[in-house]
Amino acid sequence: MKCIGLIEDRRLANIPPRHRPEHEFCFHLHDLMARLLVQMELKRAGHISFKLESEEDRRLLASGVSIPDFLEQTGRGDLERRLAINHMCLALFSDTLHFIYEGLIALEKRKFSVAFALLRKPFKEGMLLAAQMCADETDFFERMKHDAKNLLNRKSLREPEIKAILGAALNACHGRNFATADMIYRTVFDRKDDAGLAKLFDKATHLVTEFRDIQTENYNINFIFKNPEDNDVYQTIYPQLAMLLLFLNLMQIELYARMQSRNTNYQNWMIFTSIGSYEALFKRGRSRMVDFVNRSFREFLICPACSGKIRVKKADAPRLFIAETLDCGGCYMSHQFPFGWLLSKLGVDLFDE
Repeated sequence: MKCIGLIEDRRLANIPPRHRPEHEFCFHLHDLMARLLVQMELKRAGHISFKLESEEDRRLLASGVSIPDFLEQTGRGDLERRLAINHMCLALFSDTLHFIYEGLIALEKRKFSVAFALLRKPFKEGMLLAAQMCADETDFFERMKHDAKNLLNRKSLREPEIKAILGAALNACHGRNFATADMIYRTVFDRKDDAGLAKLFDKATHLVTEFRDIQTENYNINFIFKNPEDNDVYQTIYPQLAMLLLFLNLMQIELYARMQSRNTNYQNWMIFTSIGSYEALFKRGRSRMVDFVNRSFREFLICPACSGKIRVKKADAPRLFIAETLDCGGCYMSHQFPFGWLLSKLGVDLFDE
């Protein structure tokens, strides 16, 4: 599969060629979330407004009381919750994206232990907090307000509880059918799953581990003898990493939509292009998104150079959906294709599930 064209060649030089589009896609999801975060900050979406309804309200506010305390004391509990959730959400995604960015950069440099150590926090902790907000923000707010130290307490967040939270968060999102709560749990939290990331997260973070499923081997210290020339990490990490990033992105879209009215066209574009690229890169069989494009945009899929008809293939999807570049199979010319603009003209909610 061709590179998407988002990252310059020098940065991709250490990544095996077959995995470069996958790495670009993961960075694309990071960049989508970062741009959405910046937009929400610029729009001051986390802010709330209210009217002072009495002289008593004015005196209380002038006394120097904090805004959350003022809202609580004046019976505006819903606004207090909205304010806290908004600011927690924006700050959480900002922190999460910093670690994801550095983790992806470490993969470009073959610093595997560093990459897994950096990615552990956003997925094992940040993602679980975002899922709690997405699943039940009222319950999350109450626990954050009165018992924040136990938001990630492993005694109360065992496998059934975490799966229930992940499932409820998925159900709240549009475009959720790409993964299940079980898949996400196994990838992030199940140390018994040899194909998941949980073992690697913990071993990269600790030089010595003693739990049965991740015990440090004799004559070894975790990761210090890992050969940076090995390609095994690249062969396994990207499908799982892309799934987790896509889940984070969908939760971010849902949580931000609660701050301000949902833009259906923008939502469609973000979710369609991300899930369509994910299917093309990591799923076997036909792509429902590619079939949709060939069916819905048939009249526009004409090569401007040779006038031949273009049929989008699964391998073409990431470049079309993300870089809006389409290749003609007849004359082999590459063309810009206004996919996002055309998608917006459909005027329907593609993910009204």
